[in-house]
Amino acid sequence: MHAMWSASDKEAWKARCRENARNFESEINRLQSDYIDPLGFWRRYDEFWEHARRISAMFKTPLFREDRERLWAAYSTACEAMKQAQARERESQRADSSEKRDLVMSKIREAYFQAKEAADSAEFAQADALLSEALAWMKNGWEGFNTVTQLISSMLSSGIMTWEDREECWAEWKEAQALLRLRRDEFHADMRATRVGRWRDWVEENDELIETLQAEIDECEELERSARTEEFAAKVRDRTEAKAQKIVALERRNEELEMKIAQAEDY
Repeated sequence: MHAMWSASDKEAWKARCRENARNFESEINRLQSDYIDPLGFWRRYDEFWEHARRISAMFKTPLFREDRERLWAAYSTACEAMKQAQARERESQRADSSEKRDLVMSKIREAYFQAKEAADSAEFAQADALLSEALAWMKNGWEGFNTVTQLISSMLSSGIMTWEDREECWAEWKEAQALLRLRRDEFHADMRATRVGRWRDWVEENDELIETLQAEIDECEELERSARTEEFAAKVRDRTEAKAQKIVALERRNEELEMKIAQAEDY
């Protein structure tokens, strides 16, 4: 088919090949320079590979064989360099994530054993605070860590965990939280049981005192009936009234205690 081309057709095809080669060189130069800063601190991988796909499609256009080989070699070198940089960055991110995961896990374990050994409200509150701290640490960055860790770690890594490391921490955190909730419920149940037992003892003591006072009232009423003087009878009546008022107060107190017992048992 080429034999049928005229001289002008051939020259036009060669001119097109040269123009395509110049465009290729320009695009490959951009590919090598536009997506990485001069010091190599950041790379825009998504934009790089999107541009690389567009350049790859350009190889379907006419080129001289030597230009095609040279440009393909330059293109392949740029892609391989970026691929290796991306692999190194992923490995570095995994290492950074692992370091942060270990710190978070350490805090979760501290909270777990604090909850396991807690014996009063203050110690349960401390376990709760440790869990809150661990949860804050799971967020991206180094905020919430002590000053030294923030200073050193932020210089070396972003403080971003991988999805796998974050999920591992999250599972451990939920287990520690479940233990804390269980231990705290047990603690409060024991406290309620202790209070209920004490309230029942008070009710029993009050009932015994009411019986004693009632017996004393019966004696006073007998004394009043056999009193020889009105003055003595009046004194006995006053004593009887005082004891009756004590009984009323004790019965009211027992009603309050029974209500507290019922509320505690329904909790």
